[in-house]
Amino acid sequence: MFLISVGVMKSKTYVLNICAAAMILAASNLSAQALRNAPPPPPTDTQIELSKISDIGQLMQKAEGWKSAGDMRRYTYAMERLLALRPYSPTFMYRLAEAYAIQDDKTRAYNLLIQVQKQGLAINPDKDKDFDPIRNTQAFKYIIEGLEANATPFGEGKVAITLKDAPELIESLTYDAKGKRFLVGSVRTGEILSVSLDGKKQSVWAKPATTVGLKSVFALAADEARGFLWVGTAGAPQYVDHKPADMGFAALLKMDLKTGKLIEAYPLPPAPTPRNFGSITVSSNGTVYATDALTNVIYQVQGGELRVLLTVPGSTSLRGIAVTPDQKFLYFVDYELGLRVADLSKSEVRDLSKDGQNLGGIDGLYFYKDHLIAVQNGSIPTRVLRIALTPDHMAIKAVQPIEANKDVLEMPTYGAMVGDDFYFIPNSQRDVYDANGNPVAGFFPEARKLYQVSARFAWQGEDAVGTQGALPAKPE
Repeated sequence: MFLISVGVMKSKTYVLNICAAAMILAASNLSAQALRNAPPPPPTDTQIELSKISDIGQLMQKAEGWKSAGDMRRYTYAMERLLALRPYSPTFMYRLAEAYAIQDDKTRAYNLLIQVQKQGLAINPDKDKDFDPIRNTQAFKYIIEGLEANATPFGEGKVAITLKDAPELIESLTYDAKGKRFLVGSVRTGEILSVSLDGKKQSVWAKPATTVGLKSVFALAADEARGFLWVGTAGAPQYVDHKPADMGFAALLKMDLKTGKLIEAYPLPPAPTPRNFGSITVSSNGTVYATDALTNVIYQVQGGELRVLLTVPGSTSLRGIAVTPDQKFLYFVDYELGLRVADLSKSEVRDLSKDGQNLGGIDGLYFYKDHLIAVQNGSIPTRVLRIALTPDHMAIKAVQPIEANKDVLEMPTYGAMVGDDFYFIPNSQRDVYDANGNPVAGFFPEARKLYQVSARFAWQGEDAVGTQGALPAKPE
């Protein structure tokens, strides 16, 4: 009995030991899983402080101070806050990846660089010594290859017209289909040029000396159905005859599209701060919409009255604007924060974004057959995008670059649709003039051009994610 009892006790002890081991193993697995799924650590005092700051200049000053002091931990926090506020900024993406690399944080550096590459951007850290800690891996090599591929010239566009003897600072463009000509505006002289579709005929169509209220021309839009040209004009330091008293002046001018005669003027009330009608679109019923890039207000002209349609608080700079043919939706650009859409029946505004896509730095914006054509001059590289909208026009279906990385795309700005072709100014040279409109030392004005791309280029591939890739040799 004793031996049996001992045997039984040993058997029970063995079973208990197995159960205990199993429980310990299970607890260990649960602990490991808990560690993997553990919440992120609470924010540091520095992160809490930075989360209360929204001023970009103040944050950059703090970031530079910490970097100069070698405090890379706090520098990283500052760059993370900056990128959170400006998620499309190529500069902040690069500098945050650089901060991770300096600290040998390969995972976060690689993830951010892969995000940059997938967005079609071409910011290449290959020659930057700050990336040395993470350089000698196969992953870094693959990332660099992808970024280099993004830097290759892309698209089948071409220079269509060279504007010989044109005035400086050409930034606005529209098309008169009946007259088969472009109208092009100058910020520097306030002149509006008439340029035939083939470029052979070029002449001054309107100028401040003969048009009351015409100063710097920032925006043009033709209303062909009613025979009007809408002009966004303002007082600006770049204007050759600028006077300090003109700084608060801005107006929408309605001119006869055929004769150039001024029909009506819609000036904003005098103000001590600058205003600027930077982009105009006209709906099919004749309603006019215009953005003010300086005060971030969208105006409407309807029934002979200029009024505020939308005020967009928190915006950085409102640029391009486009409206659907049924006047239900109005699309507009915040230069640093991306695309937005307003439901005009409800006066509701929402962001338009697409995972994996960079939609910052857009200037011109145009509606084309359930798509938006966008001129993106604030990205690296500069490019033209075709943005497919969902059937309800309230979301983005896909994004497809149709032109990028061409040498002539120095500072592309606004354009105009001509059938299935999109024409735009590829070299406005806005970036080589100082605040007074004079060329920066070492740069000289050159002939401005009009560039032509097919809006239907790579049409069959528009349902793809939209990252630059191989496209057909000819437009579909």
